[in-house]
Amino acid sequence: MTAADPTGRLLATQRRVRVEAEIVRDLALAVSDALVRRIGGPGVHPPQPAGIYAFTQRNVAWPESRGADRYRRGLYVFFVRGAPYPLLTTFDAPKFETTCTRRVRSNTPLQALTLANDPAFLELAGIAGSAWTETTASDEARIETAWRTALARRPSAAEVARFARFVAAERTLWATDPEASSAWLVALGLDPTAFDERQAIERATWSSVARALFNLDEFITRE
Repeated sequence: MTAADPTGRLLATQRRVRVEAEIVRDLALAVSDALVRRIGGPGVHPPQPAGIYAFTQRNVAWPESRGADRYRRGLYVFFVRGAPYPLLTTFDAPKFETTCTRRVRSNTPLQALTLANDPAFLELAGIAGSAWTETTASDEARIETAWRTALARRPSAAEVARFARFVAAERTLWATDPEASSAWLVALGLDPTAFDERQAIERATWSSVARALFNLDEFITRE
């Protein structure tokens, strides 16, 4: 047994399961290196989609957090009983007014749409993508860095090739449509006027890579 599994890897396997709702956003915070690790304190109000309270019994104030509070763990997200933070609801956090003995994990299209389009995830994709553009590495080296950071493993040769094609396509798209590139940077929470044309294209491109990685099932799954 020692010879067959010297590091205990085979014995250390566990059931593959999606992480809890409070941790989903934490993963993107960690990958983008924006996570604030301070423990304790009052609840925070990270970004959430507009219009959440349009269909609730009352219009609740949601003073969007700035600075360090914006990037605190999901554990500290302020909980509105009548309309909980939508990310938590989408990923099956239990309701505030009921007893929960076991969480049920669903698998719905809304979860993928949240990872791709939620303002909090777009902002973190912009932060992560911007960080990856600040190196002089090749596209392939950046792809490997992105995969190791987001998925904790090296990509296969086929995965590197597929993402290299994706990077080339995104770079061409943003280069040929500057208005779309600027609009994308604004959606990511970045200021297009702060970059020259090449920097803007690279940030838009690699933020798209981060967004794609965030949207993978593997990203939110505990292996």
